Amino acid sequence: MIYGKSSPVPAPFAGVLDFIVDVPGKRTVRILQLTDMQVIDASQQRFPTRLNEKEIACWQPENVGAECFDHISSLCAQTMPDLIFITGDIVYGEFDDSGRFFEQFCDFMDSLGIPWAPIFGNHDNESKRGVLWQCSRFSESKNCLFARGPVHGNGNYTVGVTQDGELIRVLYLTDSNCCGGTDDPAVYRHLGFHEDQVAWLAEKGSAVGAITPAPGFFACHVPTSEFMAAPIGKGYQDADQGFVYVLGVNVPARDGDMGCKREHMSCFPAPADFREALAACRVDGAFTGHCHAINTSILWQGIRWTFGLKTGQYDYHIPGQMGGTLITLNPDAAPGALPDQTSSAPFLVQHVPALTIYGPFPKGM
Repeated sequence: MIYGKSSPVPAPFAGVLDFIVDVPGKRTVRILQLTDMQVIDASQQRFPTRLNEKEIACWQPENVGAECFDHISSLCAQTMPDLIFITGDIVYGEFDDSGRFFEQFCDFMDSLGIPWAPIFGNHDNESKRGVLWQCSRFSESKNCLFARGPVHGNGNYTVGVTQDGELIRVLYLTDSNCCGGTDDPAVYRHLGFHEDQVAWLAEKGSAVGAITPAPGFFACHVPTSEFMAAPIGKGYQDADQGFVYVLGVNVPARDGDMGCKREHMSCFPAPADFREALAACRVDGAFTGHCHAINTSILWQGIRWTFGLKTGQYDYHIPGQMGGTLITLNPDAAPGALPDQTSSAPFLVQHVPALTIYGPFPKGM
């Protein structure tokens, strides 16, 4: 049951949470993260020399199933999620000025019959259809949970998960802004969180905490500097970021940390009171995307900082490491337990490769 769409959010969470997904019974709740699909329609190439001949041939509209949609179908069949959240870059907006593939994506996600909660990446809003149209299209989609929010950005909202009326988890989804390929006045081009976004986050967390101490997940597209500090703090890499590694292979892994780093991390410094806002939201898991060749998940300072596994094969990626990230909630976890990937942890994180036949891809990329 989804509250906040056709049915209002029930008391006592009305006015506090934007949406609630109620999972019946006592079964384990499964949440799937998708990220950076970056659907490219070569037939909508805005600049004649932007793509080469191989890219044009591979990224024709008829290949979207093999390149992206089939991957998501496979992930849903494997993981059977109760909720999906998407950490940005659904489309490469420069190649979707008509909005055709943004609409196709929304229709495809609705066809899965699973509630899905998206936030924008730094490429979605490049489309000439404009961010306000994209926001409306999200809101009109049957199973899409989305709200622009009352602060800077286009997508600052909350999704609660309940079982038998008890709030067991809250997702705090926040727009990291930064879209340089547009002059749309409704897009905030400056990368990072504005002060009112951080204040909104803290206020929402405090409002939830006044009702029940439900733990939280935080999600954004471009990672904050905490995602860089985590591997440095754990001793997996130096501050210069020059080390390419697989946790547990090239460097010893601790606390159930996993994943690999295959590129320089792009991030931004969060405001000074960002960590206080996360504490107000009782966040023990933070999720991001943007860096297609990083999929590490690292426990640091009480929070598990996770880069989602890139979804689909548009744009650059690590061959064989495309899919999604499954978060399994543990109903038997003790309050305050660390997310260390043990049987007593409040949740487990697992990267799930898509089991599908790959679509055409330009050689040498």
